[in-house]
Amino acid sequence: MPNRGRGRGRGRGRGGGRGGRGRGRGRGQQPAKTPQDEVKDVILDIDKDIKEYFVGTATIDQHYDAQEKNCNRYVAGMAVMQRNGVEISQNARIRALAAAWARKDFALADSFLKNTDNFGLIEVLKALTLLDSSRKIRVEEKKLKRLHIQQCKPKPKTLGKVKAEINNLTENKPKMGSASGALCKRLKKWVRQLSKDELEFYALHFPTDPWKKLADVCHFNPKKDFPNLPWFLPFCYGGPAPEESMVFRCKEVTAENVNSLIMEFDIPYTHLKDQKNMLSVESKARIAKYTPKIDTLLWYYEDLECEEVDKIIEARLTAGEQVTLNYGKLMERLLKFKIMRENTNTRVDDWGGGDDWGSEPVKTETPVTVSNRAMFIERLIPLAQKQLEGLSLPLEQPIVVIGDASPSMNVAIRTSTIIASFLTAITSAKLVFFDSVNRDAPFIPTNIEEVLKMALTIQTAGATAPAASLYPFYERKEVVKTFIIVTDEEENTSFQGYRFLPLFKKYHEEVYPAKLVFISFLHSQHAQGHMVRALQAEGISVMQFKLDGGRPDLTKMENLIGQLSSESVSFEEEVKKLEVEIATNKTTMSFDQLLL
Repeated sequence: MPNRGRGRGRGRGRGGGRGGRGRGRGRGQQPAKTPQDEVKDVILDIDKDIKEYFVGTATIDQHYDAQEKNCNRYVAGMAVMQRNGVEISQNARIRALAAAWARKDFALADSFLKNTDNFGLIEVLKALTLLDSSRKIRVEEKKLKRLHIQQCKPKPKTLGKVKAEINNLTENKPKMGSASGALCKRLKKWVRQLSKDELEFYALHFPTDPWKKLADVCHFNPKKDFPNLPWFLPFCYGGPAPEESMVFRCKEVTAENVNSLIMEFDIPYTHLKDQKNMLSVESKARIAKYTPKIDTLLWYYEDLECEEVDKIIEARLTAGEQVTLNYGKLMERLLKFKIMRENTNTRVDDWGGGDDWGSEPVKTETPVTVSNRAMFIERLIPLAQKQLEGLSLPLEQPIVVIGDASPSMNVAIRTSTIIASFLTAITSAKLVFFDSVNRDAPFIPTNIEEVLKMALTIQTAGATAPAASLYPFYERKEVVKTFIIVTDEEENTSFQGYRFLPLFKKYHEEVYPAKLVFISFLHSQHAQGHMVRALQAEGISVMQFKLDGGRPDLTKMENLIGQLSSESVSFEEEVKKLEVEIATNKTTMSFDQLLL
């Protein structure tokens, strides 16, 4: 299955809302506010604000200026952030590519496009659309002129839509660059490199509109520009796929034909998911054999689980096939496999839960029954351990990780415990938990098996008093330089007469001005938690990373590590080192190589 585009076929980046441009309706309707509006008056300097270009909403003109001023630093910063696991926003990727094209730095643009996980069809189309703004404005202005001179008076709603489109296009129009013939020639070359499998994947899974829009600007030739699948472009415009092709046969997968189609074609599993309950054991085994990446089998294991699939996964791992899931995704899978093997949702086997926390360990009388499911987990744990040992987080020590084990964290308790345990393991931190009181962790996790064990033993109980875990350090006047707090930011009771904010202010003034890092499980990425909001209102600096409390997601851990790392002194050192390397190897280095 191709990596290009990674499922972004709907074409909505983080910076845009539903409907994209042209949201004005009727007379006097103003175009919706765009990210450009929010940052057009903000002055960014590539030498000082490097992270803002890639996680914020910098405009295309700001990206253009940064590349012009110090391209080596720009590329180094982007590469180091990706190396460290920071997710570069889609808007940033689009504008970085558009700026490189506008500057006619085709070498940089081509190296971006080699990084197919981050620069796919949607990034290409939206970058080209930005550069095509001037032509589109002229088209809309001619349309507006025709409306004004026509005999029948146009409807206000019609005029409003055209004017809103002109306003939106003008707002986003870059100061330099266009969809020139030279650029279109390079895009034709990019398209010709797409393989038959990739194009079939697009035909099966993606809307055809993006391809039509790209073709309308670049004037693709169906045969010359798509030599590996000449029927692809006509198909995008409504033509049929050949009857013998997988696209034709598999366009409609049903409960009745799914198993026979699998025996005939190597159909990507993502196209079969809707019929997962109808898959036979033979079909599951065949999918496990032909799926190119073992990562896909691990990710969808619950759908395909059977003894035959287990054997195939085990054989592929034994043969040395590489698992490329990042640490967060791999940990999510390991936790799921461990739960499946031990047939449990909750278990307290080494220490007390609820009101017994902190007491003598409670041993189970009956050993845990381990099933034969997902036996390959034993081959995955060393891979995760190797990743863990390769991670570091250069925060000021001593460090204390405070985990929230109150009832409000019931949904996210395992995810939060894994994150708390993981941070403890890579920073050599002290680990505590709170509900209505402070609880010392029963042990300090130092490896993957202990991190998983902790996740399956921590239970929620009591009330919610975050101050309870801070109080012992204040009472002992113990210097802690960094507190990492993993919580949903609920607080419904005091401890020793203190809520968290006033107690932290006393700690800050009387003991040490510690750095605060919040990993907040909130109801949405845009929500504001109570605790961080209150701290910031008092002028206390807080570094925050948000996760969805309703759908806790360990796959974001790599991004979390990267963002925490990017706040450290070592981040700037990495950027400067890579900047020198780029300058030294200017003619031989490409962006995709810098990510290695």
